[in-house]
Amino acid sequence: MNCANCGAGLQPVGGRDYFRCPYCETFHFPTPTTDGVADLGGGTPFACPVCADPLTTAAIHGHDVSYCRTCRGFLCPNDTFGRIVRERRARPSPPARPPVPFDAGELRRKAACPRCRGRMDTHPYHAGGNAVIDTCARCHLVWLDAGELTVLGRYRPRERPAPVPEPAPPAEPEVNVFGFPLRLF
Repeated sequence: MNCANCGAGLQPVGGRDYFRCPYCETFHFPTPTTDGVADLGGGTPFACPVCADPLTTAAIHGHDVSYCRTCRGFLCPNDTFGRIVRERRARPSPPARPPVPFDAGELRRKAACPRCRGRMDTHPYHAGGNAVIDTCARCHLVWLDAGELTVLGRYRPRERPAPVPEPAPPAEPEVNVFGFPLRLF
C-alpha cells in the first residue's frame, strides 16, 4: 500500500490497525470491515482455506490476523481468537436479536489448514453464538468466515435469577442440664 501524499510504501504501525509513511510521516487508516478487520496490506505465507487466494496481514482491535480480501474471512491463533471474542463481547452492542440458526450445510465443508494443509475441524462454536468455525488442533489456528465474528460478538448469555436461599430449619428446643445440652423433641 502506498502513501496518498508522497507515493512511498506505507509501513504498519506495530500492534495497531493503521499505517505510517516513513518519509512524509502521513498516517493511513484503513476502513475496517463489519467484523472490525482492518486490512494492513502485507503478504502472509498462507492461502485462504475457502477460496485459496493469498491472505494478507490485518488487525482486529490491534490483534494480528491473516485476512482474505476475496471472501473476507480471517485466520488467527486460538489465543488471539479468544481475546478478540472477549473484547468484542465486552463492548456495548445493539440489543440482542433472536438467534438465527446456522445452515447445517456449513458443517460439511472440508477446509485445509493454511499452515499444515491437514483437514480443519468444522464445528459450531460452543461458547455461545450461532456460528460455524474451522479449527486446526495441530497448528492451534481458527478460521472465521465473513460476518461470523459479528454474530459471536452479539451473543449475550441469558441472565439467570439469583438463587433464593433456603430458610434454615427451625432450631430444636434445647436446655442445659448440669452444663450438658439436651434436645427436647
